[in-house]
Amino acid sequence: MPSEFRSEGTVVQQNEKTYWFKEDDINGEEVPTLHAIDLVEAILGRKLNAFESKLLMSRPFDGGASITIVSMLVMDASERNYLKSIKHVVIGYAIRRRENKENYHYGQIIGTDAFYDTNGNRVGEVKVTDKDDPGCYPDLLDPIDFISGGLAGIIRNGGKAAVRGAIAGAERGAVVGAESGAITGVGEGLLARGATGELAKLATFLERVRANPADEAPWADITNHVVKKMEFGNYAKQGWIEIYVLEKSKAAASWANRMRVIFRVANGDMEAKIVQMH
Repeated sequence: MPSEFRSEGTVVQQNEKTYWFKEDDINGEEVPTLHAIDLVEAILGRKLNAFESKLLMSRPFDGGASITIVSMLVMDASERNYLKSIKHVVIGYAIRRRENKENYHYGQIIGTDAFYDTNGNRVGEVKVTDKDDPGCYPDLLDPIDFISGGLAGIIRNGGKAAVRGAIAGAERGAVVGAESGAITGVGEGLLARGATGELAKLATFLERVRANPADEAPWADITNHVVKKMEFGNYAKQGWIEIYVLEKSKAAASWANRMRVIFRVANGDMEAKIVQMH
């Protein structure tokens, strides 16, 4: 699964009890339902809406459910500092429901894997049979494996919707404000194909270089990216360095190879921007 998706935590409801698994921790803890709600609200930074409240308050009658909070890397266009512009935003919930398989025959449908956005809109769902998941009950699910099989493609579709609608402060199809000498209409399709993950990787690289300019280790992480001094205009005069956002193997088409991270050291600190070149 692309690295831009991650689990922020999982609520498991089983045997009339509620368990909380923090991020990718395999060791869950039993918690009261109201405490689980507090934990989810802390991650969201807001109160639950009607869909989310019902989701956490409901109880499986004879089976179990796991609710994984899924976040995706997006870019905040209102943040001018590129190094601070990439963040994780919750885009929805991977919900797995399982019935007690003792009530069903082999091969019958015993549950579903689905992904819902935060407003309760179902992005997609796959049916699960006893044959597909023979050991699902009473050991419900490994919360770490929150996106697998048919659910992986469904969550990707949820991510594409997030690119269109959840990029904070951005107009559709634009992720940065106007910069002199650059075209800023970065296509949402480019971001949906993995550029957001690459931007996050490059932000991490620049932070490491910024913290310790003498350390050569961070440069090994971007050997698959074109890195060079800018050759024309004011950017060249001011000593900017450009990094092609997409790796060489992903940027065969010229139109997909225009997105750059550029940076320079000025006044003792690092300055970085995202631009899309002509």
